[in-house]
Amino acid sequence: MRELDATDLRLIAALRRHPRASMAELARTVDVARGTAYARLERLEADGVISGYGPDVDPTRAGLDVLAFCTLEIRQGSHEATTAALAAIPQILEIHTVTGTGDLHCRIVARTNDHLHAVLQQIAAIADVERSQTQLALSTVLHRTVADILTGA
Repeated sequence: MRELDATDLRLIAALRRHPRASMAELARTVDVARGTAYARLERLEADGVISGYGPDVDPTRAGLDVLAFCTLEIRQGSHEATTAALAAIPQILEIHTVTGTGDLHCRIVARTNDHLHAVLQQIAAIADVERSQTQLALSTVLHRTVADILTGA
C-alpha cells in the first residue's frame, strides 16, 4: 500500500465536497489532466482507499431519531456466531471487537425508544450474549469521516 500524496488527498477532498462531479470537473478542481484524475481515482478504488460513493444518509431525516451504543459481554469462544447473529439485525450499523469492559461494541439506530427496546430484546435473545449495557446518545456534537481527517476538512 503506497502512501497518499497531495494529489490523492485533493481528489478525495473534491469528491467529498462534490460526490456527483464529472471527471472533467474533478480534474479541473484538482488541477490535473483528466487522464491523471481518472487514473488516480481508479487506483484509489483498486487499492480499496475509496470504498464507495454513498449516498450519505442522515439517520434523523430518514426517521431514525434514536442513536444508541451497546456494549456486550459474550460467552467465550462465541465471537463468530454472535457477530453473525448481530449482523442479521438491520438496525445495528457497526459491530466492533473491543478491549476493556465488554467484548463487542455496537452502534444502533432506531425510530423510537420503543423500537430501540425491541432491537435490544433481539440482542438479548442471542444465546451467547451474557450481559449488555446500553447508552443513548442525546446529541451528536461531532461527526467526522476518514475523508475529512485525510483532507483536513
